[in-house]
Amino acid sequence: MSANKIKLFLFLFLFTNLFGSTNDLIDKILIQSKNHSALTSYVPKKDLKKIEKKLKSENNIGIRIFGDSHIAADFFPRVLRGYLIKSNSIGFAHALQPKYQQNLNLKYSYKNFEILNSKNPKNAKLNFPLGGIIAKAKDKNAKINIDTTLNKKKFEVGFLFKAEHNSNAFNIKDARGKNFYLRSFKNNKWSYKKLELTFPLEITALQKNAELGGYFITNKNNNNFLDTIAINGAKSDIWLSWNPSVVKNELKLLNSDLIILAYGSNDALFQGFEKQTFKNNLKHWIKTLKSYNKNAIIMLISPPIVTYKKNQTYELAPNFFTIRKALYEVAKEEKTFIFDMYKFMQDTGGKNKWIEQKLSLKDVHLTIKGYELMAKKMLEDLKKYIHY
Repeated sequence: MSANKIKLFLFLFLFTNLFGSTNDLIDKILIQSKNHSALTSYVPKKDLKKIEKKLKSENNIGIRIFGDSHIAADFFPRVLRGYLIKSNSIGFAHALQPKYQQNLNLKYSYKNFEILNSKNPKNAKLNFPLGGIIAKAKDKNAKINIDTTLNKKKFEVGFLFKAEHNSNAFNIKDARGKNFYLRSFKNNKWSYKKLELTFPLEITALQKNAELGGYFITNKNNNNFLDTIAINGAKSDIWLSWNPSVVKNELKLLNSDLIILAYGSNDALFQGFEKQTFKNNLKHWIKTLKSYNKNAIIMLISPPIVTYKKNQTYELAPNFFTIRKALYEVAKEEKTFIFDMYKFMQDTGGKNKWIEQKLSLKDVHLTIKGYELMAKKMLEDLKKYIHY
């Protein structure tokens, strides 16, 4: 996502929150589309009853979204946090956010760290943990400052980290002025340590090349979270570039009741796309996630129409409809939900109408209000299956 698109997002966010006109438009579209569902359920009724009971309990609810740029900017997920659960913690968070990504629950700043991304082919041989993002210290004394935008400031924070030497790798200083140390007991192996901390935090590298692989920010009791594990430009097989044994250990740390997989846009643009490989990889990932989240409901999100710029015009990605069909097949075979962004757009005027209403950009991305509308539609349709 370019800097110009981010600027457009911010402009629309400020404009519509000051004047409210787009909020009126969202309400109008939702009312008009009430009888046109974009959500299909292949989930067994007994499983629907389980998640309905869990959501009504408002106790220890976990929701996790894996995805690409539709999720990475956090505009779609933030709506779910406001309506689907009473979120009181953060869950998993990247050690640092790559450019044009954000977690609206956190504020980051850093000095002398580099961000390594598993999406980059040059990093294919690196030892990536869950999420596929590493913050690596360029020098000793490199710093990360991190704060939460939540009113609550005291959390249990689990750190995934590694370093070249068997000595202290990081110093953590919290808002109380207390200092804590992260030490790897095995050279160049991922370690995990949980601390009780008060935000904001100052994280200081004590070794050059020391690495952070993510944070697990939770409450000791009644931990409700909706977290996102997303990378701009990610395809649905991004998880294949992560260390499987490390990922499995991380998946044990937090239980999710609903897991959303929002992929397909970048797969549609991939020239070597093969439908069966796409399906097999996605199904394998679903089975892995389910093995550590026994009662989780899975939801697939099929992307809005995927276009790419060719010369001065935008053309349809050649694999778009094949991927859309494949996602429906996976949903049926794996007994999941599927929310179809493309169908909702078509039911409400199509891509050009959304662009005209400032709900979509010309490429595959929506505007901030477009993502808000999509999320609210998903929530409305979900209520037809789950009363929460």
